Amino acid sequence: MDVPGFALITGAASGIGRACAKAFANEGSAGIALLDVNHEALAAVKTEIEGEINERQKGSRGKLCQIEIYPVDVTDEDQVNKVVSDAASKFGRLDYIVNAAGIAMKHEGGAAFAKTADWQRIVDVNLTGTFFVLRAAAQIMLKQEPILSSIDGRPIQRGSIVNFGSIQGVVGITLSTAYTATKHAVIGLTRTASEDYAKDGLRINAICPGYTETPMTTKNPQVLKAMEERVATAVPMQRMGSPKEIADGVLYLAGGRSSFVTGSALMVDGGYTSR
Repeated sequence: MDVPGFALITGAASGIGRACAKAFANEGSAGIALLDVNHEALAAVKTEIEGEINERQKGSRGKLCQIEIYPVDVTDEDQVNKVVSDAASKFGRLDYIVNAAGIAMKHEGGAAFAKTADWQRIVDVNLTGTFFVLRAAAQIMLKQEPILSSIDGRPIQRGSIVNFGSIQGVVGITLSTAYTATKHAVIGLTRTASEDYAKDGLRINAICPGYTETPMTTKNPQVLKAMEERVATAVPMQRMGSPKEIADGVLYLAGGRSSFVTGSALMVDGGYTSR
């Protein structure tokens, strides 16, 4: 996937964020910074990745992937600024940002009955948190030299930021007022920020997963039931995606294979939005 540099991933303790962390390590990234509110889960992911790397490189002298973990709440501006700066200092640069942190819920009764606290929490995490990380990382990326492609040596980008949209960033789904609004907004943020820095070699794109089997979507019986009903009737592939499949799309957008792609919203949804 041509991702030899250093990655920073939010929401890395589980689900799609965890899959992205493993994917960057498996593809030979020099280092990854893992961010999440759950410190214990972060430590477990780090141990898991290190074990897989050691097993894969047994008997060889390949360079190990440097892994740093940061317990952080992406809604806390000061925490985000400090952590992103520290990761850049430890690595020497930041090449790929994956804004995978997010929360979702259903509002019983729909928009008319959505609670203000629920609305605000989802906006804070999904939209404002994404903005905080993007802003902190972009200020660092704009000052660094372009990374060279590991495939053909060409200078491909100063940095690449992948924000997490959703199919709900382009369609509306019942009882999902706040989540749908934030994912539309993330795509808007992606497009305007990409315009700001396209000429500078900083690429900013969004990935838009469809129905995916993650802890966030399967641990809530109400959400899971709604998803299964929609998958059966509205997804041409008639199945949910796996976190690994979403991570493949993230690595494509992050790395040199997409060097002429910016401001895009890549749908990875089993055909849902094609209808």
